[in-house]
Amino acid sequence: MNFNKGDEASFFKILLSDSVDYLGLAPAFAKKYLEIGKRKKKTIINLKTESAVKWSVKYVKIEDRYYFMDGWLKFMKDNRLQMGDFLVFWLCSPSPNLMFQVFFFAPNGCLKHPISTSGDDDWMKPFVKEEDSDDDDEELLGNVQKFVRVLRISYLHRMPLSNAILNTTGIDAYAYVWLRNDDGKLWKVEVAKHGQKGQPRLARGWSDFRKGNKMKIQDICEISHVKHNLLHVHVIKKQKRERPSTGK
Repeated sequence: MNFNKGDEASFFKILLSDSVDYLGLAPAFAKKYLEIGKRKKKTIINLKTESAVKWSVKYVKIEDRYYFMDGWLKFMKDNRLQMGDFLVFWLCSPSPNLMFQVFFFAPNGCLKHPISTSGDDDWMKPFVKEEDSDDDDEELLGNVQKFVRVLRISYLHRMPLSNAILNTTGIDAYAYVWLRNDDGKLWKVEVAKHGQKGQPRLARGWSDFRKGNKMKIQDICEISHVKHNLLHVHVIKKQKRERPSTGK
């Protein structure tokens, strides 16, 4: 992964769906770097990966919102992107020939590397040492005291904790933790080990927290360690998404 010194034109997105044909962009980034001069409402932008393969997508502004549209779904399918993947976009070529280099991270926090161009099913896969691999999705944010999980069916009753946060905070030494939401309300939740590896998970009490915060499948949990056995959980709701109307 090569980031040039001084590069600052970048943004990230967490994929909340792997079947929509558009990607909503960060408004602040789009206004600063993409809305230059009298740019047309529809502009072709190139995306490339470490494999040097390029894709074209259409950049569209609809009222005060910004999207990658035509070509985006093909980009996702070609790169085997899935819900929960973390994407980083670096603007490597400015106007007028806009190009982004895109890096993919799997939900377990590992960088996905393009390992061949043969088109087989293993073309994109997480680069991870075998002994460190884990079936649970895990995405670290900035440091090992904060991580993200996308709520899925298997997490409705037990939520696995991040191995990295366990190693640095010692949360697994407690029989229970307190979960605090954005409103400051607290829930007492049991920490229980599960499976052959004995990975600690949020168990009894987690369902109460989930229901109390009206969480649904595909909602995002940003979990950070505050102190001792106190965790703060910021819930990002999955909104119903419809393809934005481009008008006539």
